[in-house]
Amino acid sequence: MYFTKIRMHPIMIPIIIYLIATAQLAHYSIIICSLLFHELGHIAAAKWTGLKMSSCTILPYGGAIKLKNLQLAPPHHQWLIAIAGPLATAILYLTAQFFYFPGQAFFNEVQLTILALNLIPILPLDGGQALKAIIPKHHQNTHLALSICLSVLLLLATYNKLHLAFIFSFIAFQNIRSWQYRKYDEAFNKIVTKQLTLP
Repeated sequence: MYFTKIRMHPIMIPIIIYLIATAQLAHYSIIICSLLFHELGHIAAAKWTGLKMSSCTILPYGGAIKLKNLQLAPPHHQWLIAIAGPLATAILYLTAQFFYFPGQAFFNEVQLTILALNLIPILPLDGGQALKAIIPKHHQNTHLALSICLSVLLLLATYNKLHLAFIFSFIAFQNIRSWQYRKYDEAFNKIVTKQLTLP
């Protein structure tokens, strides 16, 4: 039931085409399975807290999960859901160290990259979502503005590493778009919160 709601973002298409064109199908499989396992951590935490998932979209750094009534969940539940993805990746990485298999070096690199990326405290990464869950509401826009600045700086710092520059450019674009629509999102969340809390 949950698995039918998992989709792949169109931005993954050029990555997949590149891996297929360069005969790196094994690498492609490792990346996709690692991202799915990462998202399963979020999904398991959401299910444990009683939230229902609307959709899950696989992205280059992990994914984007839409949960029903997330804004009404207690902050510690939101924090748990955010951190569950990196926790799942860390468990997968540590478990793999007890075994030897072909392609293990690349497998380890993928897990550590996903983990390191998602622990960066900028939106929409898991580290940013975890921080957003515990900071006061009136600091949310400041956090978003800092996320834009940091994602652009990270893009400039990784310009010579194509895969990282690609990811940070996408993150910067997402943050800029979120900033443009922030007032609409705030108004929508207020309306939804009011409707759901009415007796």
